[in-house]
Amino acid sequence: MIKQLSIKNYAIIDHLEIELDKGFSVITGETGSGKSIILGALQLIMGNRADINVIRDKTNKCIIEAVFDIDCYRLESFFESQDLDYDAHNTLIRRELQANGKSRAFINDSPVRLEILKELCSYLIDIHSQQQSYLLNEMHFQLKLIDAIASKGFDNHQNILSEYQASYKGLSKLQKELQQVLEQGESSKNQLDYYSFLLEEIEAANLKAGEKEELDAQFQRIENREQVLSALQRVSYTLENNHQSDPINSQLSTIVQDLQKIAGIDSNYQQLNDRLQSLLIELKEISKDSEILAEQLEVQELNPEQISERLDLINNLEQKHRVIDFNELLELEIDLKQKVSSLSNVEKKIAEIESAINNEQSLLSNLADKLRTNRKFVLKEIEDFIIDKLLGLGIKNAQFKIDLKYLDRFNKDGKDQAKFLFTANKGMKLQELSKVASGGENSRLMLCIKALLAKHLNLPTIIFDEIDTGVSGEVAGKVGKTLYEMSSQMQVIAISHLPQVAAQASHHFRVLKEDSQGFSQTRFLKLEQEQRIEELAKMLSGERISEAAIENAKSLMAG
Repeated sequence: MIKQLSIKNYAIIDHLEIELDKGFSVITGETGSGKSIILGALQLIMGNRADINVIRDKTNKCIIEAVFDIDCYRLESFFESQDLDYDAHNTLIRRELQANGKSRAFINDSPVRLEILKELCSYLIDIHSQQQSYLLNEMHFQLKLIDAIASKGFDNHQNILSEYQASYKGLSKLQKELQQVLEQGESSKNQLDYYSFLLEEIEAANLKAGEKEELDAQFQRIENREQVLSALQRVSYTLENNHQSDPINSQLSTIVQDLQKIAGIDSNYQQLNDRLQSLLIELKEISKDSEILAEQLEVQELNPEQISERLDLINNLEQKHRVIDFNELLELEIDLKQKVSSLSNVEKKIAEIESAINNEQSLLSNLADKLRTNRKFVLKEIEDFIIDKLLGLGIKNAQFKIDLKYLDRFNKDGKDQAKFLFTANKGMKLQELSKVASGGENSRLMLCIKALLAKHLNLPTIIFDEIDTGVSGEVAGKVGKTLYEMSSQMQVIAISHLPQVAAQASHHFRVLKEDSQGFSQTRFLKLEQEQRIEELAKMLSGERISEAAIENAKSLMAG
C-alpha cells in the first residue's frame, strides 16, 4: 500500500505531502482543483513518460516520491534479482525530472531504468480510468480474468499456464527456425547440385597424393628409357665389372690396404683411411642400386599412352578449377566434400526441426486441455458473482455469460478464446460486450471485475478515477459500498464527485486550489468528521450549504 506521497515542483503544486492509510480513501474537490494532477504524479512514479511542461519552476527539479509498505506482496526475489535493497515496510520510489528533459528513477535510493520501475509498480499500483474499462472488450483481458480466478481455485493452474507459455515460445522459435532453414534449403538447392557435380567429377578421377609427381617421373623415364638404362648399366659395370682394367672398387680396395699399413703412424693418415673406406662403401651401394634400377627399368611395363591420358586429365582439372598445383586440387576436393555435406544436412535439419515441432505441439495440446478444464470449472462462479454485483449496482435486468470457445490453433494462452456476453435489457439476446454495453455499464462491469479479483487475489493498491461516472442516487451509494468492501482486501483510493460514494470511505481527502503570491497552488487536506459532513453537504447542495444538506450528509455518513 501507499503510505506517503510527496510532490515537489509539479504543475500547480509547489510542495505537497500526503499521508495515506489502509482501507478506502476518497479524494474530492472542485473541477480544476488538482485531482488529476495528483493522479499524473502517481503515473510518473509508475514509470510513465515524462513531459517537461509539468515542471512548475524550470530552475529546479521536479521530484515525486512515494513510500510503500510491500510486506504482503512477496517481492523479495524481484529485489534480489535487480540487486536492490529490500525494505518490506518503507520502500521508497522516486522520480526526478529536469527542465533539459533528463529523467532519473530510484528504488530505495538506487538508480534504476524505467523498465525496472514500471515492473515493480505494476505489482504495487493499479490506476483505473474510464479508458481502462474498455479493456473489457479485449479477449486477452477476458481470458486473463478467467485465469486469475482459476489460479486461486487450482494450485497448479498458474504453473500449467507458465509451462504452456514457455512451450509456446519454444514452438514459435522452432517454427521461425524451420522457415529459415526451408528458405536456405530452397536457395542452396542449386548450389548443392553444382557442388555435387564438381565433386563427382573430381572423385571420378580418383586422385592420390603425390600421384602427379610420380606420373611425371614415369613419363620422363619412358621418354628417356634407353639413355637411362645405358647410364645405369655403365655405372654398375664400371664400378664392379670393368675387364680392361681393374674395377674402380677393386683399385680402391688396394689403396685402402696401403693406407691401413700407415694409418697408425699419423692421425692424418688414419683420417685418409677412414674417408676412403666410407667412399668405398658408398660406391658399392651406388653400384648395387644402379644395377637394381636398371633391372627394374628393363622389366617394368609402362604404358606411355595411359600415363599421358592420366596427366592430361589431371592438367585439365587443374585448369578448370584454376588451381596453382596438384596439391591445391586435392584441397579443393576436400572443400567440395564439406560443402556438399553441409548443404545435404539441410534435409536432415528440416526433419529434426519438424520432429521437435511435433513434440512441442503434443505437449501444448496436453497443457491446453488442462487449462481449459480449469477455466470451464470457474466460469459459473465468475458469471454469478458479476450478475449479483451488477444487480446491486442498479442494472436490474443484467445478464452476463462467458463464451469459452475452443480453437483449432494455439495462441499464447492456450487454445481458448473468451468472449464476454452481456445484456442490460430483459428479453434481449446476449451479445458481445463491445456491441451492447454503454460507457456507464462498462464502468460498473469493470468495478464488478475488480471486486471479484479483490476477493480472490492479493491485488496492489487500486486507484479509481471517477468510476462513478454516469451513476447517481442509490446506485452511487452501492458503488461506494462496493469500493468499501473491496478495501477490506486492499488499499482503495477513489477520485469521486458523488457524495454517496465519498460517504462510504474510511478516509476523506479534499483537494483545493488557492491563489497565493500571484500563483495558483494545490492543497491536499485530510478531513475530520465535521469537515467531512461539511464537504458532503457542499457536494449535495453547492457552495450555499443548507440545513437539509447537512442533515442529508449526516444521514449518508451514518448509513
